Amino acid sequence: MPQSLSKARRQTLLQMESLLGSECYNANIQNYGPGGVREAEGRSFRYPIMLRAADGSTTKVRDSVIPPTATDEMVRSGYYAFGANQLDVMAGLEKILWYLEKHHGLVVRDAPQE
Repeated sequence: MPQSLSKARRQTLLQMESLLGSECYNANIQNYGPGGVREAEGRSFRYPIMLRAADGSTTKVRDSVIPPTATDEMVRSGYYAFGANQLDVMAGLEKILWYLEKHHGLVVRDAPQE
């Protein structure tokens, strides 16, 4: 069983995924404002992340917040579905954190309590 995530590591992963998932853009989406007036082409959007539960079921998170009820295993399982393909984004982000810690001295710690 994988080690549980510290509060700081979990929060860092969630913030990094939110930043990454919010960088999607589709130039073919048509935008219409009040009264049906066409404003511009293209739109940025938050790409939905899929979370796997221990029982194999999946949950699609459409907004920018993975719920606090998601277990560490669910967070680690997060992926983006691209048709028949998937990008295991949370596993990739965790590998990036490990790399930065090992090779660049990054320290992920809880914020000081006020």
